[in-house]
Amino acid sequence: MEGKAFVIMVLSGLCTLPSCFPRQYHLVEEGKNWTEAQSYCREKFTDLATVDNQEDMAKLNEILGRHYKGIVWIGLYDDINSWRWSLENKSYYSEEEAEFRMWGGNEPDNLYNNESCVFIDWAGMWLDAPCSFKQPFICYNGAIEAQDSSRFILVNESKTWTEAQSYCRERYTDLASVRNQAENDEIKMKNQGSNAWIGLFRDLWKWSDGSATSFTNWNTENSEPNGYIAESCVASRYGKWEDWPCSQRFYFACYNDVPVTKQVVRVKLTKTDSSVDLEDLKEAILQQMNQRLKDRGLSGDVKLRWVKQPDGKIFHKEEKEEEEEESCNLI
Repeated sequence: MEGKAFVIMVLSGLCTLPSCFPRQYHLVEEGKNWTEAQSYCREKFTDLATVDNQEDMAKLNEILGRHYKGIVWIGLYDDINSWRWSLENKSYYSEEEAEFRMWGGNEPDNLYNNESCVFIDWAGMWLDAPCSFKQPFICYNGAIEAQDSSRFILVNESKTWTEAQSYCRERYTDLASVRNQAENDEIKMKNQGSNAWIGLFRDLWKWSDGSATSFTNWNTENSEPNGYIAESCVASRYGKWEDWPCSQRFYFACYNDVPVTKQVVRVKLTKTDSSVDLEDLKEAILQQMNQRLKDRGLSGDVKLRWVKQPDGKIFHKEEKEEEEEESCNLI
C-alpha cells in the first residue's frame, strides 16, 4: 500500500502573507540614544529589533553575543502618552471628549515607571499610579439616561484598577470615563474627598513597530523593570532586558523582514504494514525529512509542514488497478 502527501517548502523569494517574513537582526555599532536608534533603523532597515518568541530571542542573542557584550537598545519602550478609556464605545464620546484630561501638576509623571492607571483625588485632579494600588473607584451606569449624578457610582471598597474594572463591568457598565469639566466636577462631589480609580489607563510596554507585546525576557535577577524614574526604553544586556533612560547612548539592534516563498511538493509514501495509520506517524515522518534537509545543509533555508486537505486530513488513499495509495500535502 502506498500513500501520497503534500509538503509545503518555505524558500527564499517573494511572499504576500505577513507570516511569511522571518526577521533578520543587525547590530549597529554606533552609540545613539533610543530615539536616534529608532530613526536609524526605520531609515536603513525596518525598525528597532522586535522579539515575538523564544526563537526570535535566540536569533537576536546570537547576533549580539557574536559582536558585542555590552548594552544594546531594542524596540521595546514605555509609551507614557498612550492613554485611553476602559469604556471603548466610540458613540459615547463626541468630538474631543475622549481626549479630555484633568492632570494634576507634573502629571502624568510615571514616577515608578509602571504608573499606567489613573485616579481622581479629593480636589478633582488626576494622577497616574501603579494599577496594583488598592483604593475605592467610580463606576459608570449606562442604564441611567437622566443627566444626574446617579450615572456615577462610588464604590467604597479597596481594589486594584483591574479588580475595579471587573467589578464595574459585572454590575454596571464600566469604570467611569470623564468627558468634560462638568462630569469631572460631578465625580469630584461623589468622591467625598478621597482618591478613587477612574477608567483611564495605558499599556505599559509597546514595540516600536506596533507589534503586540506577548513575549518578554526581563532580567529578573535585577528585578527588571526596576521602576527607576524616567527609565522608559529597553536594552538587552547579556541577553536579558533592562529598562534604561532613553537618553543613554548605546549600540542598537535593528531588524528587517526576509521575504520567502511557499512551494507545494507532493510525496508518495509506501506502507509495509497495512495496519499502520500514517496520521499517527506524520510528525515522525516530518522530522526525518527535516533531518535529511539538515544533512544536506538546507535546514536554515527550508522549513516543512504538512498541508491539510479540505476534509481536515493530511493523507489520502488513492485507488490504482491493483493497489491503494494515500496522498497528502506537505508544506
